Amino acid sequence: MFNPSEEAKIINDSQKKPKNPEAIINIVAHRSNNQRQQIAQSYFTQFNKNIQDDFRSNFSGDFKDVLVALFYPPIDYDCYEIYNAMKGFGTNEDTLIEIIASRSNERINQIKLRYQQLFQKELVKEIDNEVSGFFKKVLLELLKGERNVNPNPNDKECYESAQLLYSSKGKKDTLQEAYANIFTKKSREELALIAKHYYEWYKKTLLEEVEKLFSSDSRRVLKAIIFSQLSPSEYFAYRINKALKKLSTNDNIIIRVLVSRDEIDIKRIKRYYMQNYKIPLYDAVKGEISGDYQKILLALIGQ
Repeated sequence: MFNPSEEAKIINDSQKKPKNPEAIINIVAHRSNNQRQQIAQSYFTQFNKNIQDDFRSNFSGDFKDVLVALFYPPIDYDCYEIYNAMKGFGTNEDTLIEIIASRSNERINQIKLRYQQLFQKELVKEIDNEVSGFFKKVLLELLKGERNVNPNPNDKECYESAQLLYSSKGKKDTLQEAYANIFTKKSREELALIAKHYYEWYKKTLLEEVEKLFSSDSRRVLKAIIFSQLSPSEYFAYRINKALKKLSTNDNIIIRVLVSRDEIDIKRIKRYYMQNYKIPLYDAVKGEISGDYQKILLALIGQ
């Protein structure tokens, strides 16, 4: 039975020497975010300490990062990841793409509001100042949170959209305008039907066309949109696989995906991972990662 007061006490005791990270893992990896918020509140009430601050003081590396991430409310976690992607010198475009391209209208609007509250900065202005070109245009359109939610697409309109995408090839401004409007405004069901018509008539997938017609961050954000809209769980399986297959693992991606999708579609992500990469996600992570960091990730994934 869930007892936030008792679990807060166990977590506090487990950070004293000799530390007992497994006791912490056994609690936090098997609780919902709502339950973790209750634990954090009880922790503060009992010990007058912030649980995330204690994790930062008592642990290190990727294990610490997972613990801290798990205790953010989901909207706050997205906001902090976006903020950190733009903090300091340079920009982590990959993080901006993953979050902004894959979130719903409601989530986008929640992120904008909470970002302002947390950092006293307007997210749209921050993005406008941080990136440029067509990539910026797509991100700013996504941040409007105006994607259609119509689950019953009009066949004629979707056919005309497919035609527009094809006919705009070779005309840079027209091409960018067509892709930006359609990719950021059409519902998931509309995009699926547009992609179907496009392939039927032109024998190319939209992903293939994006790969050929665009480059750099523009290509990546458009691919992320179509991929995450048409098959979100498959998109996040792809993200984890890509992060694991680098010369050194991209732990930021692995942590963010497993934490942010924990209560949404982790089971579907596992199915797609097995289907597409012929190895269980559990085994793939176990083979690339070690220590307490490995243990907490495997607990989140589950057998």
